[in-house]
Amino acid sequence: MTVMAVFSALTHRSGELYRKLLPIPCLLCGLPGKQEPLCQACAAELPLLGPACQRCAMPLESAQICGRCLQQPPVSSYSFSLYRYHAAIKRCITAFKFHQQLQFADFFAARMLQQLKADHEPPDCLIPIPLHPLRFRQRGFNQAFEIARRLARGLDIDCQADLLQRVRYTRSQSQLSFNQRRQNIRRAFDCSTQPVPAHIAIVDDVMTSGHTTAEAARILQQNGAETIEVWTIARAISHY
Repeated sequence: MTVMAVFSALTHRSGELYRKLLPIPCLLCGLPGKQEPLCQACAAELPLLGPACQRCAMPLESAQICGRCLQQPPVSSYSFSLYRYHAAIKRCITAFKFHQQLQFADFFAARMLQQLKADHEPPDCLIPIPLHPLRFRQRGFNQAFEIARRLARGLDIDCQADLLQRVRYTRSQSQLSFNQRRQNIRRAFDCSTQPVPAHIAIVDDVMTSGHTTAEAARILQQNGAETIEVWTIARAISHY
């Protein structure tokens, strides 16, 4: 078992114990919940992305390919996001990533699976965007891995968390302008010596500029991936 898997198991078990002993208030309205971090009413109001570009997940009137992707096709051939990166989603993802509320991993993965199972042919494996070892030690877990392993289990496919490594410590993309993000993430990833499956999906929490997943896709393509998808919880659209 990898170090990442050990940390994940420990944090998941502690979270399960906490949820059994104490009721969980809804993060958004404060009303008591059951086993989920949001009440049913608040969960139903989360902003689904709806029709979007098949290549970059930007909202469109119908699920086609946007003009930007027609002119400059990304490495990835398909992108899936469940939600718009709205204020409520931001609060949930912040609680998940920075406040150890791992119950959101189950919450988001279950809802992503509902849509993915309905209309999507699964890839050979899922590859979570890795954290740099320093940031992993600071946070204690990788939110992309927590989502990816639950999706992989639900789809009965592999999750290869060690195939892609973060080899360069970078500034948080959220602190940078759209144009700075591409340079910041350049050469931040490397592949292990394992063969890369032909059809993969990269998993991350939020797609904003798309530079992080694009750089990961570029490295994975160089190492043998033929069909690359990008799956995220949410798609940010305010920077366009």
